[in-house]
Amino acid sequence: SKEFNVWKILVLLMSLLLNSPANARVHKNKNPFRADSESVLRENLAGNEMKAYRYFTQAQVDNDVHLGKLSAIHDYTVYVVSPKLPIERRYALPATVGFVYELSKEYYWVFRQPLMVDSAIRPATVQRGLHLHNAAPAYGERASSHERGTTVDLSRKMSKNEYKWLGVRLMYYRATGRVLVIQERNCFHIFVIGDLQ
Repeated sequence: SKEFNVWKILVLLMSLLLNSPANARVHKNKNPFRADSESVLRENLAGNEMKAYRYFTQAQVDNDVHLGKLSAIHDYTVYVVSPKLPIERRYALPATVGFVYELSKEYYWVFRQPLMVDSAIRPATVQRGLHLHNAAPAYGERASSHERGTTVDLSRKMSKNEYKWLGVRLMYYRATGRVLVIQERNCFHIFVIGDLQ
C-alpha cells in the first residue's frame, strides 16, 4: 500500500541519519529514557486514566485471557519471546500486543532480525518476589505497570545500529503520546498507552 511505502522510506531515512557522522558525535552516555523518581508514577497515572485493571493473582490473569481481555504474545517472524518467560506470563492488553507487532515489523524491515520480548504481564504475586531484586514494588502508587498488562520489556541485546534505530523510533512514539519508556540495564521497558477493549 502507499502508506506502507511511505513508512519504508521514513525508516530508511532514519537509518541513514543514525549512521551519519554528525550523529556519531552525540555523547554516548546520553540516555533519553533514563528513569527518574516519577517514571513509575507517570505510568500508573496513565494506567488509571486508561482504567487498566491491576492483576493481583495469576488466576485473575487466566480469567481475562479466557474472556479475551488479554492477548497472547506468540513468537512471530518479526519478534520472539524469551524462552525464559513463563507461558502463563506471555500476555498483555491487545493495544500493547498490537504496538509490539507494529514496532517489530518496522525493525524487521530494516534489520531482518526479530526483536525479543523479555517480559509482559506480571501479577502482583510475582512482582512481590521481584521487588527484592530492585524491581518496582507490587503495591501502591509506584507499583509496577507490568501488573496491568500495559507493559512489555524488549531486550537490548542488539548491535549499536539496531540500538540507535530502536531508540529513535521509541523517541518518536513517546513524542506522539503512544508510549512511556524507561531504559533498564538489559531492556527497554515500554508502557503502551491505548484504549481498552
